[in-house]
Amino acid sequence: MAMIATDELTDGQLIDLPAAAGDVTQPRFEPVDDWLRQASPVEQKTAMWRWFATRYEEMETSTPHDEEGEYLVGENKLVQVAEVMAKRFGPLVPEAVLQQLVSGITSRGGSTWSVMPLDKLGS
Repeated sequence: MAMIATDELTDGQLIDLPAAAGDVTQPRFEPVDDWLRQASPVEQKTAMWRWFATRYEEMETSTPHDEEGEYLVGENKLVQVAEVMAKRFGPLVPEAVLQQLVSGITSRGGSTWSVMPLDKLGS
């Protein structure tokens, strides 16, 4: 499975976030909450996806399997997409926007993802 593209999750649009959204040059994007509350739904989804994608990675592409297809998790911490997104963004964006993004992520990459080591972001 290939990494999910931003436009797959943002209504078919590639969105450049404005500087007010947060520093997109950082390895782990952190959106500005006040900006996020006021952003359009497609900007909200773009920012939330960028936040998520700089912290977590798809199990299929990041976690080795054994002969039976079971993941060899080891020290990787696993997370549930819906829980992580609701905890971080639930108070900031409309429920419908959050659910659209979560649904898009889980339908393309599964509901369980692994934490991405910070050193992997530069590779």
